[in-house]
Amino acid sequence: MIRIAIIIGSTRPGRKGEAVAKWVYEIAQKRSDAEFELVDIKEFNLPLLDEPVSPIMGQYTHQHTKTWSAKIASFDAYGACHASSPCYPRRGCLFH
Repeated sequence: MIRIAIIIGSTRPGRKGEAVAKWVYEIAQKRSDAEFELVDIKEFNLPLLDEPVSPIMGQYTHQHTKTWSAKIASFDAYGACHASSPCYPRRGCLFH
């Protein structure tokens, strides 16, 4: 069965993405054609841009990045609920 992550992509206090992601997850759970998991990026404690090599290389030096990468790789697809700012820095974590 296809595995889909619904990612809470914001880490800031008062974030709104968490409520939206939980709402999406609740609706998604009614489907029987896929398996859904709620993934909170805040739980991974990812610092911004702390890896020495571009994420596309997949050569991670920090355990938190390796853990995040393995988690994301375990899914067939994902959707993210995050801030709407075009400069939002956490978007980059989706490419790890």
